[in-house]
Amino acid sequence: MTTPIIEVEDLHKFFKQARKNSLDKNKYVRAVNEVSFSLCEGESFGLVGESGSGKSTLGQVILQLIKQTSGTVKYRGKNVSSFTKKELKAWRRQVQIVFQNPYASLNPKKSIGWTVEEPLHIHKIGDRVFRRQRAIEVLEEVGLDHSFMDRYPHELSGGQRQRIAIATAIILEPEFIVIDEGVSALDVSVQAQILNLLKKLQRKYKLTYLFISHDLNVVQYFCNRIAVMYLGEIIEIGKTVELGSSPKHPYTKGLFSSILSIEEADELKLLEGDLHRFSNDIEACPFHDRCKFAMDICQSVKPKRQKVGNYHEVGCHLYDIKNENKESILKVN
Repeated sequence: MTTPIIEVEDLHKFFKQARKNSLDKNKYVRAVNEVSFSLCEGESFGLVGESGSGKSTLGQVILQLIKQTSGTVKYRGKNVSSFTKKELKAWRRQVQIVFQNPYASLNPKKSIGWTVEEPLHIHKIGDRVFRRQRAIEVLEEVGLDHSFMDRYPHELSGGQRQRIAIATAIILEPEFIVIDEGVSALDVSVQAQILNLLKKLQRKYKLTYLFISHDLNVVQYFCNRIAVMYLGEIIEIGKTVELGSSPKHPYTKGLFSSILSIEEADELKLLEGDLHRFSNDIEACPFHDRCKFAMDICQSVKPKRQKVGNYHEVGCHLYDIKNENKESILKVN
């Protein structure tokens, strides 16, 4: 492991729910709840989980596109929440995001050249000639030629639009990029091209990625480490090889069973039921109502993440050191 470039400490993001009447108590959706982890320089860190688990919100909070309720985000040891407007703008040169829907993130009224050059305009980098030349260079790096400068988003395929989004993200030569479902809307063959492109750019620019996805096949191929998110909390984290071969949390096992063969599909029963959020006054394991191994303690005490290997942590009462029934419970699994 190298020096952390991003450190997230006890991060919370709550959204206030609308009250039906003025007498109701305030209730909140815990989109991100007690999240802590760090990203090491040069790694590809995967964040997986069902839709609604809080992955995208977490990515946006890290980049300060939305403000956290509490907790801290540090970039190279500096608390980004304390940045002034000037410092925050300067920091934007070092961090970027690639959104899930490239068409929605591109201005349909502006040419591709204008879109790719825009970050240079915002940060007042170079003159008009330099910006155009730099935009052409970046387009070539993502596999497109200079003719795309005068085209518009509606003239491009999904894969080409995503390449434009990537070009816009790297033109400032950042250090850290959040990729939010960056290939989920693309065909499988195009996905492979984009993933290989991202790896090539990572080597050239020494990039660090936070790769958000629900596709475990993609994440296992692309990422060094994986964190599993459920109802706003990271319930398991570890190196890709170890997490894929030996998942610990029942939810993680259910997720990984979804990419196994048809003969092993019985394991999918681990994820029966629907994802839903608790009210803000309940302390429990977020997965207890869907877990076939749930115990009494799971309904009243939230498990803390603990080490089960060198770089492997899991938040589950099945692995509590003081759990006397641990061995018998795990044999059932």
